[in-house]
Amino acid sequence: MTRLGLFNLMGLYDRNTSPASVLKTTIDMVKMAEDFGFDVAWFAEHHFTNHSICPSSLLMVAHCAAETTQIRLGPAVLALPFYDPLRLVQEAAFADLLTHGRLALGLGCGYQPYEFDRFHVDPADRYQRMLEAWDILEQGLTSGVVEYAGRFHAIPRTELSMRPFGLAMPELFVASSHPDLVGRMATRGHTPFMSFGHRGLAAARAFRDMIAERWQAAGGQASAMPLAVQRYVYVTDDPEEARHAAQCVRDLARAALPLSTARPSKDGPFLRLMPLNDEPPLDDFLDNAVIGPADYCADKLAEELEALRPTHLSCFMGFAGIGRRETLASIERFGCDVIPQLDDRLELRDASLRDAA
Repeated sequence: MTRLGLFNLMGLYDRNTSPASVLKTTIDMVKMAEDFGFDVAWFAEHHFTNHSICPSSLLMVAHCAAETTQIRLGPAVLALPFYDPLRLVQEAAFADLLTHGRLALGLGCGYQPYEFDRFHVDPADRYQRMLEAWDILEQGLTSGVVEYAGRFHAIPRTELSMRPFGLAMPELFVASSHPDLVGRMATRGHTPFMSFGHRGLAAARAFRDMIAERWQAAGGQASAMPLAVQRYVYVTDDPEEARHAAQCVRDLARAALPLSTARPSKDGPFLRLMPLNDEPPLDDFLDNAVIGPADYCADKLAEELEALRPTHLSCFMGFAGIGRRETLASIERFGCDVIPQLDDRLELRDASLRDAA
């Protein structure tokens, strides 16, 4: 069975849309996801471009904790090399307190050179920095005490006032295929988090198989590997709306090019998007994402769930460039018309809420 997540990038590609509007729409999306039985709402964090207006996913977790009662809330992901881990473990512990135990954690190592440059972190060290910060985070949350000596961090014994006795570690999702990180996931039962974006199912299978091989090499049982898969989802009966949604997915793919450089081409905080060198036609973006009428989306997701067998499906549903009304309408269609067709494959948090909606 597969649990549902809602992924929130909080992009601002439309210059006529205010950051306040993006925030309001995101909060309303999270509330709707809770009503439809989603297990968790995820919040990305990025810096210094319009790719995302959210610089702190834990702030979004804290805010949405007061707006919801049942859905879990989590960062996707905390880019650990950018953090002072002793401060981070306190903030994560406090976020868990604010959510009354509804915190999930997504961890990553960062990928945008511009961010590494601005935070004065050598990207060559990102995996080792991530592993050390992960050690500290886990130690502090489970024991209430941090004491650590590593290459990058040396912390004398320090007690955490908001978690004095320690508690169970929140469920961890890790966005990386690096062998060392997959190995750690395998030994501790954490969940790999993968996205195949605008690429098709064949690419997703290949990526999953690579992670499974590394999982097994670390001593894990590949057949028992948990897996989180992220997909672009937009439900509409209007062919023109569907093509516009595909254009938004294409913009996300185009953003990957400037974001992969140390000096991205920008106009203020806005990335300048150019066609990819090997860019496929728009129809390919439309076909490879989950965009279209409810029956089509349900059939496509059923095929992907059967092929990939994920334990978690993260739905990226709030595309920058699509209006608030259309975004919320798509989520409503997903909850009312897609989820019921996938009932035998989904583990919903509270089906009665969905039925009441």
